[in-house]
Amino acid sequence: MRRNYLFTTILLFLFSVPVTAKELMLPITPQTPAEQFQLQTPQGESLGLDDFKGKYVLVNFWAHWCSPCIKEFPDMQRLYEQTDRERFEIIGIHAGPYTTEAAEFITHFGITFPVVSDPDTSLKGWNVKALPMTYLVNPEGQLIYEAVGPREWDFQEMKALITN
Repeated sequence: MRRNYLFTTILLFLFSVPVTAKELMLPITPQTPAEQFQLQTPQGESLGLDDFKGKYVLVNFWAHWCSPCIKEFPDMQRLYEQTDRERFEIIGIHAGPYTTEAAEFITHFGITFPVVSDPDTSLKGWNVKALPMTYLVNPEGQLIYEAVGPREWDFQEMKALITN
């Protein structure tokens, strides 16, 4: 029991330490096709990765109870506001059912990028190792970068990743 507690404490510490610019996201090699999905928005609309073909898409797995997720959401919203919708999109995938608490989380942070819910956490092909977990998908639908844990989503650093 004590060993599990220690391991969890170490993980939480690691994910609370700011990440440097060079580590914004790590390249995925070889690049692989992103698993397609169709999930529901809080308004009941169906939304999937295919809806953003031809764009870079930042796919962020999060949960309203995840303190590192809370830490990075304001930066992610600022990034969304600074980028061109013709070229770049963000999708937040809530791990588990979309609850009142999740809705309050979105409202509290003024999130305007698309959010969907994975109620039974069925997106196993995305290899979500921890929350938050973020992937960058290129316009051809390939997974090209990943980030485990919270980030400071800086526009200039992200711009460098999507202009290569």
